[in-house]
Amino acid sequence: MIQFVSKCVAIMGAAILALALVGCDAPSDDAKDSATESSGFVGSYKTQDTQGNPMSITLDEEGSASGERLGEKMTGSWKDEGSSAAITWSEEWMTKITKDGDMYTKTAYKNGTQDGDAVAAEKAN
Repeated sequence: MIQFVSKCVAIMGAAILALALVGCDAPSDDAKDSATESSGFVGSYKTQDTQGNPMSITLDEEGSASGERLGEKMTGSWKDEGSSAAITWSEEWMTKITKDGDMYTKTAYKNGTQDGDAVAAEKAN
């Protein structure tokens, strides 16, 4: 009888361990940002800053954003908002890249207020 109970406990322990390992491999809905996953906004863009100088922006699958303008490196995060990618930079700026058909535009915001007009953005990849 003791041998039977020992085998049952060993089998149950192995089953619980297997389920725990399988559960660790599955990403939770909270861990995934479905707004950026499989988004059409992932990639690099060439555009202009609010002064008309060349600017580049890259959006990755994990929701990170990077950019460069006048030799200044920028970092931030982004999320898909339907027809726009909203980028929050580490400074007090926010950028939106909006898709309209096959065209993209970039709009800049400082402290929540639009700064300048929307300008063209070209998706490089």
